[in-house]
Amino acid sequence: MFSRICKFVLIFVFSLSSITGVSNAKVGPASIHKIAIFNEKASWTDAASAKKATDFIMKNVDSVSSEIKVYNDADIAGFAKENTDDGNLDIIITFGYFPVSLYTPGNTQKEDSLAEQFLEGGDMFINTADYIFYVTEGGGKNGENGLKTITDSTFDMWGDGNSSKPTADGKKYTPSLKAFSNAQRPFKVDQIKADKNWEVEVVFGDNDGGGGSMADPIIIRHKEHNGRVCIALQTGVPDPIEAIRGKVIHEIIDNYLKLNVIAVDPVAKIAAAWGDIKKGSIK
Repeated sequence: MFSRICKFVLIFVFSLSSITGVSNAKVGPASIHKIAIFNEKASWTDAASAKKATDFIMKNVDSVSSEIKVYNDADIAGFAKENTDDGNLDIIITFGYFPVSLYTPGNTQKEDSLAEQFLEGGDMFINTADYIFYVTEGGGKNGENGLKTITDSTFDMWGDGNSSKPTADGKKYTPSLKAFSNAQRPFKVDQIKADKNWEVEVVFGDNDGGGGSMADPIIIRHKEHNGRVCIALQTGVPDPIEAIRGKVIHEIIDNYLKLNVIAVDPVAKIAAAWGDIKKGSIK
């Protein structure tokens, strides 16, 4: 019995550290619940390449607790509504074209678009190819203000001439990522650091291979609602990018998100451990 109590105390201390912030682990959602992939339209890549990347993601991602599915523009709005603010991490993946049903073209929805509600519900967008939230029905009708409006920020992604090399985290979590010379639409790290609401969560590649000012791939996270925006290979240059788009996105989900974002509820963990002691399951 004494050894069981000791083990419970260790579990209690570890769990308490998660509650009080002593641990470095992020408190996150219960699971990666569902992933919606939109490839009905794309920009800076073609339909065949987007489908190939989609097929790779669907075949290889294994950290989703419910489903991973391709949606068209008409149906992805229903996905967003059903999975907003549900306590889980749900993800929408796009290929440089943003669905009309999530955000009316032209930035007329200054607040409370489905896209913004989804993000503010603690969910995540992952985009590859063209500038995130920029291209929609009518071409670049959202422009740079799509990102600014949906994230309530002043971020821009103008980075022509920029290049990207894997960081230490890139080498660790996204081994398929290679250096590429046309990282044209990166997040600007200084802009994120200057914003009171957003923070850099992890950088997989930047213009200096670590500590750079222009980052792609990268995940940023909102400090309050935990919504996340990830860009991964925002370039239209096909070689070597088209061969690795799906691989890098898969690795971000399975190697990084699964291990670093999904949280175990510390209170539930304590309760479960004490129950096991009383039943004699912990010896």
